Amino acid sequence: MKNDIHFWVATLIRGAVALVVGSAVMVIPDMATTLLLLPFAITVSILCLASYGVLDSAVVFITSFMTTSRLAMIALRLQGTLGVIMGVVLLSIAFERVHLHWFLYLIGLQALSAAVAEFIVARHALTRSTSVWNYAAALVALVFVAAYSIISATVAEGLSAREIAWLIYGYLVAFGMAQCLTAARMLYADHEVLAAEHNLQK
Repeated sequence: MKNDIHFWVATLIRGAVALVVGSAVMVIPDMATTLLLLPFAITVSILCLASYGVLDSAVVFITSFMTTSRLAMIALRLQGTLGVIMGVVLLSIAFERVHLHWFLYLIGLQALSAAVAEFIVARHALTRSTSVWNYAAALVALVFVAAYSIISATVAEGLSAREIAWLIYGYLVAFGMAQCLTAARMLYADHEVLAAEHNLQK
């Protein structure tokens, strides 16, 4: 139970980081409409997204120590390590050659991993109501995967920097809210279980 609570606190942190980065949706797309600020907007977007990737992947790696399943532990460590490596590469080696639309592919991958995670959580949920919420979250994430995959494959290179920024930051806001709500719901469920166990011990 202690590890479970730590896992959901880490998920809450992931959601909060996504919301902070996603809040740039209020600023950066508008900067991208101004010709003078467009290069700055793209640079800031790449820096924010690469930094977010590193932070999010680091939290994912940390959560691997909070699971009892060896398979889940390996998967989380691989996901976290690859995410940190990609973020560091984008921040250092490939920064000057990075295109903003590349992040649509990364967003699609993150949405896919979120869908898989929600599905796994739903399969192991203690109550039916919790599993229904997790299955719904997995379905929403899969819709994002499909949408971003179609956009990336068809019109990504033709989109303006402002449109790409809206797509990316809009997703991060939705992802952050979903992570925070899921974590809060699961922490509340854990609190109820602990409270029930405490009452039985009395």
